[in-house]
Amino acid sequence: MIRCGRISYTNDLPIYAAFDAGAVEFPGLLSAGVPTVLNARLSAGDLDISPISSFHFAKNAQAFLLFPDVCIGARRDVRSIYCVSRKPPADLAGVAIATTRESATGRNLFATICAERYGFTPDYVESDDPLAAYRADGAPCLLIGDAAIDGFFAAEPGDAHDIGSLWHELTGLGMAYAVWAVRRDVATDRPSEVEAVATALRRAKTWGADNIDDVIAAARSVRPRPEGFYRDYYATLNFDFDEAARLGLTRFFELAVKHGLLGSVPRFEFLREVPTHV
Repeated sequence: MIRCGRISYTNDLPIYAAFDAGAVEFPGLLSAGVPTVLNARLSAGDLDISPISSFHFAKNAQAFLLFPDVCIGARRDVRSIYCVSRKPPADLAGVAIATTRESATGRNLFATICAERYGFTPDYVESDDPLAAYRADGAPCLLIGDAAIDGFFAAEPGDAHDIGSLWHELTGLGMAYAVWAVRRDVATDRPSEVEAVATALRRAKTWGADNIDDVIAAARSVRPRPEGFYRDYYATLNFDFDEAARLGLTRFFELAVKHGLLGSVPRFEFLREVPTHV
């Protein structure tokens, strides 16, 4: 069967809860991992299809085709990528920032924001527990996923700086943090299986939107949060790889090139269009 990844955070449940609940059958084998692991596995050929960091796609666009209508993004606040720090981001030049090893887009997006808006490149120090630095003495850390949500709840008021909000303040745009990609050789050799996955993802996304209470219950069973959190959180996220999401992502790539974080702006090359009815 075709081998597919899924992100091991609660932010994927508005899509994958349909598969977990048996409401939509997934036509392949699913394997969970953090973004950087999925990035590496797809590039190595250990997976055929996966959500990957949008920055990883940008660096390896020649290897992938994108699914045209699904992403993990946000119009403004993302609520699961934070710089947690007593000092505001503008004052972090020359300050070590403990950062997760799980992120490609988050750390490069924050670096792009710092370079463009504040005039410095962050000094990242990778850590297995970035939040420990903040808990010890308020030192800055960069977090993604459920660890970032934990960091938000652990932070003092005003210390959790939402990277999506910072990006929107800089550009007025949203962002696509993860995109779904298929290896080009797989798309060529196994087109019917790839299209079956694309159809299943569209159906699952629709099911998630129509059954948000079930998605929230699934999220609470995995990572309990305060009442109302997941409803607000999922309302801030955008799972449609629409024109606005693509525009924000293109601007990110352009600024990343400007500041030496990326070699060139990649083209978005998509799977062959397939019928959208399910």
